[in-house]
Amino acid sequence: MQSKKLLMIGLMIVSFIGLQSCGKDTATNKSQATKLNVKLGTVKIENQPEILSFSGKLEAATHSNLSTRLMGQIAKYYVEIGQKVNKDQLLLQIHDKDILAKKAQIKANLLEAEAAFKSAEKDFHRYTTLFEQKSASQKELDDITTHYNMAKARVAAVKQMVLGVDEMLRYASIRAPYSGTITRKYMNEGDLASPGMPLLAIEQAKQFKVIARIPETDIAKIKKNDLVKVQIRAIGNKDLDGVVTEVNPSALYTGNQFEAKVMLNADAIQKENLYSGMYAKILLEKGGSPRILLPKKALFQKGQLTGVYTVSQMNTAILRWVRTGKTMGDKVEILSGLNDGEKYILSYEGKIWDGVQLNIQ
Repeated sequence: MQSKKLLMIGLMIVSFIGLQSCGKDTATNKSQATKLNVKLGTVKIENQPEILSFSGKLEAATHSNLSTRLMGQIAKYYVEIGQKVNKDQLLLQIHDKDILAKKAQIKANLLEAEAAFKSAEKDFHRYTTLFEQKSASQKELDDITTHYNMAKARVAAVKQMVLGVDEMLRYASIRAPYSGTITRKYMNEGDLASPGMPLLAIEQAKQFKVIARIPETDIAKIKKNDLVKVQIRAIGNKDLDGVVTEVNPSALYTGNQFEAKVMLNADAIQKENLYSGMYAKILLEKGGSPRILLPKKALFQKGQLTGVYTVSQMNTAILRWVRTGKTMGDKVEILSGLNDGEKYILSYEGKIWDGVQLNIQ
């Protein structure tokens, strides 16, 4: 009987020890399971160039609004919007029958004036000979000379009238000043064109510039001949080379915004995908200063606050709030909240929280 009691007590002790051992294993596994696999980065203060960023709009390097000096009805458009044209190609015709009639009349006057001049010229030569032979008086020679000069002046005046009519006819036929693309028709056939009123818009083929808007805080930093990078969202934000060709130091006539002109250097394939009016971003590197830059993926947003997870002495995650500055590509400037040489969590697997144990890889 006593032996049975001893056997029972022994079994209970063994079971108790086994349960304790299982409990310890479970706790150990649980502790290991809560560790978060992370990769760390090191905060470094490095001399970084200042990246200035400006927004702008793509425009044709050369574009023109074509108008006329005449008042007349538009007879015919020979082009459509988007059509490519060659230099001196006829684009638009204004009714010119009245000008042609005036030209015919002036030509008739020219024939009459030339005939009168020829007659006066013969009389002048004849009377000059007679005067030398003392067969004509001085007064007769003077009268003939005056008549001759008036006839000569009349011919010159009528010839100038012919040139004036030809110039009017030139403005009745609107031609392309250069090879390019028609981008706008301001009027329709049958409308009345007036002097100075735009009729057509044309852009030179595939030569582009960017008109950038410059904040007043940065206008002193951008100079003529600065080399820049141009990103155009419509073609995938690829970096294109550009150069600043003009900086307007006054915002008085540009809607209180400073402007800079950037000529774009794009290859033929890129130009085929560029169109006036596309949004562009100008990036300009200027100087350098010590600063901390962190990858965007390492930052956390909570409302208006920005934080980054750092590593404690106990090897746990600590959320640190920071103050950020400018964004430079895929990195963000850290103005305060981190020190040089500190470790921060660059990436992790799973869910992270303040105080979680870390398994640094």
